[in-house]
Amino acid sequence: MVDLCTSHPGAWIPVIKQMDGAEVVALHDSGGIRPEGYAEQFAAEHGIGTVTPTIEEMVPLVDAAIVHSANWDLHIPHALPFIEAGVPVLIDKPMVGNLHDLNELQRLQAKHKTLIMGGSSVRYAAEVQELLALRDDMGELGVVWCHGRNDFFNYGIHTVEMFQGLLGAGVRAVEHVGAHGTMDVFRADYADGLPVFFALGAIASPWFISVTAKNGVFERVLSAKDNYRRLIEAFLGAVRSGEPPIALADNLEAIKVSLAAKVSRRDGTICYLEDLTNDERFDGFAFAEEYAKLRQ
Repeated sequence: MVDLCTSHPGAWIPVIKQMDGAEVVALHDSGGIRPEGYAEQFAAEHGIGTVTPTIEEMVPLVDAAIVHSANWDLHIPHALPFIEAGVPVLIDKPMVGNLHDLNELQRLQAKHKTLIMGGSSVRYAAEVQELLALRDDMGELGVVWCHGRNDFFNYGIHTVEMFQGLLGAGVRAVEHVGAHGTMDVFRADYADGLPVFFALGAIASPWFISVTAKNGVFERVLSAKDNYRRLIEAFLGAVRSGEPPIALADNLEAIKVSLAAKVSRRDGTICYLEDLTNDERFDGFAFAEEYAKLRQ
């Protein structure tokens, strides 16, 4: 595991320990969020034998890696030693925060043929997968509505990946359609015309998704209680088979949707994903600075 910025490493390790054939054997923390000496304390508490001074020193010790950095602008440099060595890597959400890094991640995968996956565990939520299994029973889809809580990108990416976990990639454009209090509502139009309305910063706590279709209304409130295990199992399955559950380009489309939502809200226009430029970004360094203040 690389970086201990968030609550995820501490929450994921007990889950991994319950899985057959998987063990966390090494960690590295780059600092900036946690205090000096935290990595050694964390390793002792979780029974991890090795704390490496650098990421590069971890590479020969592991069969796969998870990058947890709160600063998503550091995800590629922190994943790069593994990618170049052909070591599969899971990049925690949000995988990247701008179009340049998104394209660079795809370029690196094409060059090194390394398994790269990641993003939100909500994509793999049991309730999302239940709806996915019902797709044929739904008949023609009419409209999809979903919402999620908290901030626009670091947490909002969960909501985007929730509906993409059901519908897959294929969003053509995003439009900001209104705001109420802390909540912003957007419409994502798929290439086949299907509209998806999604709310970020919703007033209700649980993630929620509803599908109106020819054969009825299908909806779920997500419990989120098993999401981490399901994401990690998907990653371990991909490590063993060499095949990711979804293509990297499809995995990363949620970043483009989030960027398009940002542009549409700012400019008051419909933002087509194909028109996004490298100038549009979510600032990982600024987020990590604020996150560090909260942690410390």
